[in-house]
Amino acid sequence: MFNPSQPFSGKYSVFSYDTFLPDEWPQARLEILAWWKIEHLVEDENCPIDKDFALDYFDERAKITNNQLLKYRYNYFAYLLYPNDNRYAKQSIDALVEVVGTLLPEDKDDYPHQAEDAIEVLMSLSKRVKYRTKEVTGLIWSVLDSDYGYRTKIVCIRVAREQAFFSSYDAEKIVCLCQDLLSLAKDGWRENCCKLGLFYSSKLQGKAKPYKSFFYEALGDLEMMQLVDPATAPNNIAIPLMNEVHLEKAISFYQEASLTEKRNKAEQTFRENKKKVLIPPFKIEKKTDKQIGKYFESLAKELLEGKLSWLLLNLSYPVRFLFPSYEQIRKRMSESKSTVEKLGFVNKIVDINGNSRNAGEDFDLCQKYDIWLMNIVRNTVINVILTSVKAKQLTYGKLKKWFLKNTCFGIQLEYARSNHVLTSTWFSQIDYGIEALIKQYNRFLQGKRTDWRLPVDVLSIRFEGILRDMVGDCGGRVTKVGRDSTSQVLLDDLLGEPCLKDAFRTEDIEFFKYVFTAKGHNIRNNVAHAFYIPQDYGMIQATLVFLCMLRLTTFRLKGKEEVNE
Repeated sequence: MFNPSQPFSGKYSVFSYDTFLPDEWPQARLEILAWWKIEHLVEDENCPIDKDFALDYFDERAKITNNQLLKYRYNYFAYLLYPNDNRYAKQSIDALVEVVGTLLPEDKDDYPHQAEDAIEVLMSLSKRVKYRTKEVTGLIWSVLDSDYGYRTKIVCIRVAREQAFFSSYDAEKIVCLCQDLLSLAKDGWRENCCKLGLFYSSKLQGKAKPYKSFFYEALGDLEMMQLVDPATAPNNIAIPLMNEVHLEKAISFYQEASLTEKRNKAEQTFRENKKKVLIPPFKIEKKTDKQIGKYFESLAKELLEGKLSWLLLNLSYPVRFLFPSYEQIRKRMSESKSTVEKLGFVNKIVDINGNSRNAGEDFDLCQKYDIWLMNIVRNTVINVILTSVKAKQLTYGKLKKWFLKNTCFGIQLEYARSNHVLTSTWFSQIDYGIEALIKQYNRFLQGKRTDWRLPVDVLSIRFEGILRDMVGDCGGRVTKVGRDSTSQVLLDDLLGEPCLKDAFRTEDIEFFKYVFTAKGHNIRNNVAHAFYIPQDYGMIQATLVFLCMLRLTTFRLKGKEEVNE
């Protein structure tokens, strides 16, 4: 909380109020705050601001000063305090247009520290209030067409991308500029330049391919340039591991660029480097760990030597795989607070987009559940599935037959569509997702490049639809009725329906929530809202949604018990 009796500490200095009379402190405080990150200040509950007082002060100061930089900051601060009043935004833009050129670095090769925020505000305000947009666009282009260095230009392009400032009409010109800047840029700036070029290339539709190939090739070359010769330090086991990461990226980039020769050369280097990768063995000393290892070895041998139906039954009902339950973990947990909480901090959960929320009271419980479960999935379940696929015990054809003949997924169900009744099985809604899953397992075993997007996208979305059918079948609520409309109940609410406790075990519902909701991987949300990018998809996510789908096969449809048996 701000205390005017104490010195005002900034990032680079400490300012004392002793130079002002006490009745001047509020004005002095506003002058100092005007040069901080205003956007954060107006939302910071620890930095209270009397809006009316601040507005009157900034309004008066903006009128009497001739300093355009001050006019910009005063009016921008006033606009953030009262965002519905566009007058302040326009006055801030007027001042910025006059002053932004003076903020650019004197040494044209330097980073535009002073200009960066001003350019961002200028683009944001101009676009938001649709004021002097053409003039601001011309001003930015005058910088991009000037003899300023690559740092200033790349910063301008990056900020423009973040603010969605340039129209598609400018995209090709920006792409060509990025190509020119790439030959000048150094270090990490080259990668940033390529990514910006790819972003604007994607807006060119039919003309995009050659530009994309150019930037993907450049990214691949950048990765190859970062390889280190293991011979320079033969005992350094980190070098082959780092090289492996760079080579995997290079192969992917060359693939996107359709450069077969460069990709093949990178793959050859990858294979040669693979021989030098060394993972030090870790010896397990605890007797209990050895016993668990022997248990899982015995279980895997039994399941892989038996019938496919026995393997699938154990994956559908994974008691023998020792999957955890919250009740089991609670019995083993200490009632004391976590180390983080003892130090006075609050546990936070950060999602894939960087958004954070309080973890809540069950953070330690959820964390232990995650560690327990993922150890089993990574070290045992996936190995069993891959071994089964490799031995041709588990194929798409056999899996399809099992779903259709041995589970509720093969039962014909009726769906009302526009006064018509259509029939469909649940398996027909997931068949191509299951087929894609087995295909990717095989590609992984063959050492080929994998793409898990199709199985994860299909199975996670279809899980919600099939679960909704099941909730409806057992008498649960699947439709929300509002004052003037109706809508479908979403996944989080479906998983909270009491009737599910009669259809599935508590452990099953906990697992569903862990895989699909914010209590764990949040896969359904990340897929449905397109938060995942291709690199976010992996074998772990695909296997988790597959296990959830297998658990759904234990559901018993009303009137169809004999089929379920």
